[in-house]
Formats: sequence, structure tokens, C-alpha cells
Amino acid sequence: MKIGNCVFSIYFYRMEKQNTISIYRERLAQHQAEHKKYKGKSNFNATARLLVFVAAAIGFYFALSTTVLVVSAVLFSTIVIFLILVQYSAKLENKVQWHREMTLINEENIKALNGDYSSFKNGKLYADAAHPFSYDLDIFGQNGFFQTINRTVRPGGERLLANWFTQPLLEWNKIEQRQHAFKELAQKPGWRHKFLAHARINQLDEAAETLFKQLSAQKVGVPAWISSSVLRWGVPLLTIASVILAAWQLIPVGYPILFVLLQWGLVGFAMKYTKKADAALGRTEKIMQGQKSLIALITNESWKSEPLSEISSAFQKGDEPAMHSIKQLAAIIKSFEYRNNLIIAVIANSFLLWDIQCITRFRRWHAKASVHMTDWMQALDKMDAMVSGGAYWQNNPEFCIPRFDPRHQLESKELGHPLLPEQKRVVNDYSFPEGTLFHIVTGANMAGKSTFLRTVSLNMVMAMAGLPVCARNFAFKPVAVFTSMRTTDSLSKDESYFYAELRRLREAYNRIRKDERLFLVLDEILKGTNSEDKRKGSVDFLTQLIQYDVAGIVATHDTQLGELAQQLPEHFDNYCFEIEIEGEHVNFDYKLQPGITQTMNAQLLMKQMGLIK
Repeated sequence: MKIGNCVFSIYFYRMEKQNTISIYRERLAQHQAEHKKYKGKSNFNATARLLVFVAAAIGFYFALSTTVLVVSAVLFSTIVIFLILVQYSAKLENKVQWHREMTLINEENIKALNGDYSSFKNGKLYADAAHPFSYDLDIFGQNGFFQTINRTVRPGGERLLANWFTQPLLEWNKIEQRQHAFKELAQKPGWRHKFLAHARINQLDEAAETLFKQLSAQKVGVPAWISSSVLRWGVPLLTIASVILAAWQLIPVGYPILFVLLQWGLVGFAMKYTKKADAALGRTEKIMQGQKSLIALITNESWKSEPLSEISSAFQKGDEPAMHSIKQLAAIIKSFEYRNNLIIAVIANSFLLWDIQCITRFRRWHAKASVHMTDWMQALDKMDAMVSGGAYWQNNPEFCIPRFDPRHQLESKELGHPLLPEQKRVVNDYSFPEGTLFHIVTGANMAGKSTFLRTVSLNMVMAMAGLPVCARNFAFKPVAVFTSMRTTDSLSKDESYFYAELRRLREAYNRIRKDERLFLVLDEILKGTNSEDKRKGSVDFLTQLIQYDVAGIVATHDTQLGELAQQLPEHFDNYCFEIEIEGEHVNFDYKLQPGITQTMNAQLLMKQMGLIK
């Protein structure tokens, strides 16, 4: 690539990123202004409520010296005005909260585009040193790749997103479908932000998620006679009728008392069923309303890509659409929550058999809709994870869309590490043909070998997750990646570093022998033994591997390992990272070159650190 073209590309990419930042800044300014406006209205409303209360107290005091009609008018008008202000206050608070979340979302994206991902969860709980590649590639943990992409709000969405990077897709058609979904969401930043804002305002925690996903497994063993219409409506009607008749002195007062006691007897008998239903639902009416908002947002949008269309259609399964069923469930949960108010519970159960009405509604809903609840929750989780992919796609306009190439394991131009800042990132053209082949990469200390191995591996994992990659062009063939770069010993298992590394290599070898094609990425294998033993062991291991359908990259300081390219040129090739030594100074250019390295720098670096003279 010519230098002029390279400079133009960098300029173009920077302009694209600045345009993206400008979009976020424009949205940020809009929501900040709206937040300020509604916050001011909310404060004014609070002052108005206080003034109404004070005015009511003064008016009531002076009205006492007048007629009952005037007192009643003052009380009634005050209550009406106060209730109107309270209702309006709730609407204002919703607006304030909405624009606060939208402001935060845009602020977080601007910070991310400037290299600050501290607002997002890093997925450290998914870090697993035994995983085939995620630990070596710094996918999870502080400043890891997962933190750069993660925008999930739901626990299930975060787990699914993490799973996409621990178990990448190996079928190209599925990868391409996910690419289309991410691209479609990248073009809908406003929709994405609405989804995130709704999800954040009505935050779904682990406990609520478990409740909802296990609803279908809950046993609602309510006896049929308790739920009968005759009982549920007959007894309350008789109770209310007896109260009216007793008030008109047409029947003795004992009759309404008898019917109230009957209602409490029925409520007491049904108490164990009520408690089970209440426990199954939890105190989650507000969260359930949030799920309804998310479903409405998804189903009211028009989708083109297959994965997003499938998510939307998942909410149409069952006898009734998810929106209707979720709305019913939210109302049922709210009816259960009314029981928490002692006064309401006493009155409602005395005259309306409230507990029995609640468990009957829940039993009917459960029989009809609960079987679909898990599917609906999983569909919301999937959209939550998809939104992260769409944001990553939009926020990295300089990255390219991977293509399928059956002739190459990998063919790339200007390949770089996505976690390195653009101004520090050094890119390389790199090609890896299809077939059984190993690239031996040699180089001095700190020359860039390990970073290059992570660059290749991480971009391949990103590509198989459906994401754009850090390159100008990138074509590849999906393959299972396996790395051995950061092996650790274990005192608790009485295991040495060398034995831990052998176990790691054996894991890869066992998979290869089962005819699974792997792309092996090995950094300085057999580090735990002496140089000669290490060289012989490495040669034997690599020459044994070429019997199978396997390929990979091996980074090493041992230049003699490069002799394999002379002995078996159809299976081995040499690449290196060279350095320039000028007196006491070492210059690194981090550019990949063909051949075996000719320079080493261990002694010079030790002198610079004052370790030797």
C-alpha cells in the first residue's frame, strides 16, 4: 500500500469517527436541555403542591366559620387540585428520569470513542484461565475486549454476549446473518438508545430474571371450587347487598357481619395458595411494565435482518401476543402488591375476596401464557446483546466487515489490535493460506511477537462473532481458535508451570486427533525446560501435528526452530519482527517481515535496566 493512500485512509477514518462523536454530542445536548427543562418543571410542581397545601389549610381555617357547603367545596377543590399536581408530578419525574438516562448513554458513548470504557462492565466473572483462548486474548477483565463492546443491561443479555466470544460461530451463513443484524442496529442509534434507556429505568436484576424465567415451572395448584365464578362473584355480591340492606335497616346487622366472616374464612383457607403465587411473582410490577415497554419497542419497529425479525416474531407466539400477556401479568402483580397495604387488604378481602380474585387471575394466566415466558425473556436478552454489537459497529467506522474466503485461512490488509489506541496501533498485512501450515515468528524481546499473535487471534474471534474487525480488508475461513500463551502454575494442584503447559498442549492435541480443525496460536512453547530440550520437544511436537488438519502461528526466540521451513517448506514458513540497535538505543517498528530474525537484545536491555554491566 502506498504511503499517500495510507495517510488518506487514516484521515478518512478519523473524520468518520469525529462524525460519530458529533452525532452523540448533538443528541447529548438535546437530552441535557430536555432534562433541565423537565427538572425545572418538576421543581415548580413540588413548590406548587406545597403552596396548594398551605392555601388549603388557610382556606379551611376561614371556611370553618361559614357554611358546611363552603367547607366541603374548599376540601373538594383542594383535593382535586392536589391530585392533579401529584399525577402531573409522576409524569414529570418519568420525563426527568428518561432524559437523564439518555444523557448518560450519550456521555458514555462519547467517553468510549475517546478510549474510556470505565462506564461498562468488564465481564471479569467470565474470565477462565482454562478456556481455549479467552484468557490469553484478554477478552474479559479490566480494559479487556468485552468492556469495549458491552452495553448490556440485562443479566441474561450480558451472559449471552459473553457466550458469543467464548463460543464463536463456525458456520459462515450464521456469521453473515449476525453481521446483517449488527449493521441494521448500527443504523438505528436512536432506537438502540431508547431500548437501553427503558431497560435501565426498569432494571431487571438476577432475582427477578430467575422468577420470570421459572414461572412456567411453578405449580399453581388452586382447587377448582375456589376459582369458581359462583364463589368469586356470588359471595362478594351477597356481602355488599347485605351491607346496603342493613344500612336501610331492612335486615339485621348480623347478616353483613356473617358474610364478611365467611369471606375471611375463604381467604384464610386459600392463604397457602396465595402465598405461593405471591412468591412466584415477587414485587416486580414496575419491572414487568419495563418488559412490556421493551417488547412494544421491538414489535413496533420494522426489521430486515433475519435474527432481528426472529426476535420480533418470538413475541407473537402463543394464543395471545406477548404484549397482551405481559400487560395482564403486570396488572396481576400490581393486584398482589395492593395486599401490602393493610387498610386496602382488610377492606378488599372483607368485601371482594381480593386474594382469591388475585390467585384465580394468576392461575388462568399461568395456564395460558406462562409456557412462553422463558422464550420472551430470552428474546429480550438476545436483543440486549445485539444492541451491543450494533453500538460497536457504529463506534468503529474504520473497521472492516469480514468476508468469507475458502482459499485462505486468513487474508488481511492493515491488520491491527483493536484494544490499542489508533495513534499507537501499528498495522501489518498478513496472509495465511488454507491447509496444514505453521508460521514460525521469531524476534527479539519486546519486538511485538505476542501482540501480533493476539492481534490475529482476537480479530478472528471478533469476525466469528459477527463484528467488524480492526483491518482495512479481512477475509477468512471460520475455524476453532486455541491458544497457549499465558499458562499458569498451580500450587493448590501441586502442578508446575511446565506440567501446566503440557496439559494445555495435550488438550489441543486431543481435539486435533479427533479430526477437529484448530488454528493453534502458541507463544514460546515449552518455556519451563532448558533450551536444547525445549527446541527438540518443539520440533517433535510441530512435526507430529502436520499429520492432521491443523494450522497456526508459533512465536519463539529460538531461531533454530526456523529451520523447519527448510526441511518441510510445504508445512512451515518463517516471519519475524526485527529491531534496530543504535549504540545503547533499541528501535522497534513492530512490522512483520518474512524470514528469521537476525537481531537479539536481551543483554542490551539488561544493561539499560542496570542488571548487568
